[in-house]
Amino acid sequence: MEKGASRARQNAMRSGLVVVGAIAFGYLSFQVGFKPFVDRAQEAMDRTLPVDREAGQQEERWPPPSDTTNSLSQDDEDLGRRREAENMRKSGSNNVR
Repeated sequence: MEKGASRARQNAMRSGLVVVGAIAFGYLSFQVGFKPFVDRAQEAMDRTLPVDREAGQQEERWPPPSDTTNSLSQDDEDLGRRREAENMRKSGSNNVR
């Protein structure tokens, strides 16, 4: 019976070694296969976010968008509508002559 237990242990060790080898092979295959894409993505990120070499921090070229800069306030919308109405009145009065 001891002989059967040692054989089972050897088979389990062999199976574990095959699984670890397959995982390592798969990892290396992905690294080699996707290397051009990863390099291009890294270059694009480097162009977008330059690294401050002295401080070791990254600076963004553009400030992150905030809700206040992207949306018009009520006053700005009212001003725009008033200008449009003024322009329509002016163009309408020129056509009436």
